Amino acid sequence: MDGEVTILRHLEKMGCRVVNRLQPMLRCINKFWTLQELAGHGIPVPDSLSYGGYLGMQELIELGESRLSYPLVVKNTRGCRGNAVFLAGNKGQMLEIQHVLKMDTPYLFQQYIKESHGRDVRVMVIGGQVVASAKRISQGGRLQSNFSQGSLPELYPLDESGRNLASRVSEILGMDICAIDLLIRDDGSFCVCEVNSNPGFIPLGKTCNLDIHSLIARHVISFLQNPGNCNNN
Repeated sequence: MDGEVTILRHLEKMGCRVVNRLQPMLRCINKFWTLQELAGHGIPVPDSLSYGGYLGMQELIELGESRLSYPLVVKNTRGCRGNAVFLAGNKGQMLEIQHVLKMDTPYLFQQYIKESHGRDVRVMVIGGQVVASAKRISQGGRLQSNFSQGSLPELYPLDESGRNLASRVSEILGMDICAIDLLIRDDGSFCVCEVNSNPGFIPLGKTCNLDIHSLIARHVISFLQNPGNCNNN
């Protein structure tokens, strides 16, 4: 990752318009950093907490228990494709997975949204506009609903509130292209689970019968046609 950041920094210093830009991507490199940024702007997110890696294991577990109730979601702050995500139903199950919490990359503890277990809405945003959305439904009772974990897609057009939420998230983070994963509450409202700055989109494009590759290409070409929009801030 350091090598990639170095290259992107160098390109931007040379005046190149990187898509996505470096600073917005850094906001999404750590799931907890993303949630901090969004919560600070009033975006609904699950209650979450993380740590700096300096606590003892017992202190770490007690910290999670003191702020959140079981069951709770435990996930790697830099995980991807639904890997390194666990559901701890009680302290015994938390102790069973404590070995993963000793890794250099911190984990986060997150409120479990029961009604959205195994399902979420993947939303693709390009240039601040929602271009595609689909519900992802896990199989076999799995918590994670990632396509890479075998979840099945279902076309899911967002209502105006959902579209506005996704566009606002993209704007706050400064993303050109991103995929936003929304959890669905019982009342039909959404909260933001994660934001992906380098998302896969082939399954989503097939579900929505949409050529997302072309939409991304048009967005990039727009910077060549309008050089004044190539601000790297």
